[in-house]
Amino acid sequence: MRIFLSWSGDLSKSMATLLREWIPSVLQSVEPFISSESIDKGSRWGAELSSALEVSTFGIVCLTRENVASPWVTFEAGALSRGIEKGNVCPLLIDLAPADLIGPL
Repeated sequence: MRIFLSWSGDLSKSMATLLREWIPSVLQSVEPFISSESIDKGSRWGAELSSALEVSTFGIVCLTRENVASPWVTFEAGALSRGIEKGNVCPLLIDLAPADLIGPL
């Protein structure tokens, strides 16, 4: 199973990186994907990102005050959700309360 870790900004990236290191220690069958580490330098990042979003059935969106309105975070969350039956998306609120979220997130 692949888990897609979505981030935007320094704080969110730090949390996603920690999750990438921690998740396999508790769920050995899970392969975390984080764009900053999982895409080789010089490769076609757009194609790699699209492929990862396509095969991931679960995503964790690391949300902060800084990135809650980020177009990339919204794009990745939407691509991961792909409808209620196929995808699962879990927002991880870092410096936000549930009441701070509006819209689809």
